[in-house]
Amino acid sequence: MNGAIFRFSQALLDPSLVLTWFVSELTQSDFLIGLVVPLGNAVWFLPQIFISSYLQRQPRKVPLYAAAGAVRTLGWATLAVLAWLIPSKQGLLIAFFILYPLVRTIGGINGITFFEVIAKTIPTTWRGRLFAYRQLLGGLLAIAASWVVNEALTGRLGFSFPHGYAFLLTVSCVGIGIAMGLFTLVPEPPGEVVKRRTRLREQLRRAWDIAGQDASFRRYLVARATFLFGSVAVPFYTVLAKEGLGAGVDMVAIYLVTTQAAALASNLVWGRVSDHHGNRLVLRLVTAGKAVTTMLALGLSVFVHYAGHGPGAGGQWLPYLMLPLFALEGALQPAGVISGSNLLLEMSPPIERPIYLGFANTVLGIVVLATGAGGLLVNWFGFAGLFALTLVCHSVAFVFSTRLQEPRTQQVREAAQ
Repeated sequence: MNGAIFRFSQALLDPSLVLTWFVSELTQSDFLIGLVVPLGNAVWFLPQIFISSYLQRQPRKVPLYAAAGAVRTLGWATLAVLAWLIPSKQGLLIAFFILYPLVRTIGGINGITFFEVIAKTIPTTWRGRLFAYRQLLGGLLAIAASWVVNEALTGRLGFSFPHGYAFLLTVSCVGIGIAMGLFTLVPEPPGEVVKRRTRLREQLRRAWDIAGQDASFRRYLVARATFLFGSVAVPFYTVLAKEGLGAGVDMVAIYLVTTQAAALASNLVWGRVSDHHGNRLVLRLVTAGKAVTTMLALGLSVFVHYAGHGPGAGGQWLPYLMLPLFALEGALQPAGVISGSNLLLEMSPPIERPIYLGFANTVLGIVVLATGAGGLLVNWFGFAGLFALTLVCHSVAFVFSTRLQEPRTQQVREAAQ
């Protein structure tokens, strides 16, 4: 229930569609528009190594999850209130870029504690179906959220700008609070702890040593880093539709429901592959699929360049050319959720798990933060140049995913020895 309700709340404020469109209404800066997704993802990842030592000393992680969740809900509530009250676009832009990174940073603390609890309570071969069912139930609610987004942003509920977005923020905030409250009810058993307090410098040195000694962990980091850097292109799928193909705000809900429906249809398939064949295979498939998605985007950008289309250029059917891209992007979303963290949980020794999670996610946070340069890349090289770069990234991620060891095979071998 936590996952389903949280998915509904996230769909109302989908970063690559709703929030990116919101910021594009507040500013013409490609840099700021392109910063929404990478900034949110980066600050989710970055703080995790800094609390890993504290987590290792806690037998239960839910209390920290609950405290961070309360602060996170308050942050979203504050942004919602400001969206209701502030008419100035500049004021809203400033408020957004102060509060959005804050709630996402607190979300990173929720994230590492969440996965610690999952690792302690859900068997390895059940995690795929757990996340699949979370995404399945959440996908059904996310389709409903797509309708809510359409009604709020097209004025059918009587909201003018920015109150349509304020309404979405309000409903999403309530959902996030309920979802996190439900997770605090999970009966978490106590786990192994490190009794000695470790300084941050020592923790970082230990994490660096682990990366140097564990070849599979290094390959995982390279595969995930290049995969995530490829996400630099995602916010610009919407911008390409808006600026290149003349899509209006009514298309946001259509793109969103296409993405959510595709994710819904693929959830259980990815969960079954994860549980029965391992998360290494899921990572290989999702990196290959992302390369195909980027090729579609590259083809559309070349079409726009040579056809000379844009807002007001005619051709009401043109925005619908983006539907296959959003459908494939949606179908791959559950695979990214299932494979990324589950694979890392499997390769991490239980007592060292906070270090593995914290170090990996902090490294990946730095990578994702670098994707904030997406707006600059578009200014310098255009959409085609950006999509060509991300195609290279996803290809590299696929190559490194093929060199990973299967953790389950390694665990069986070690148990036999």
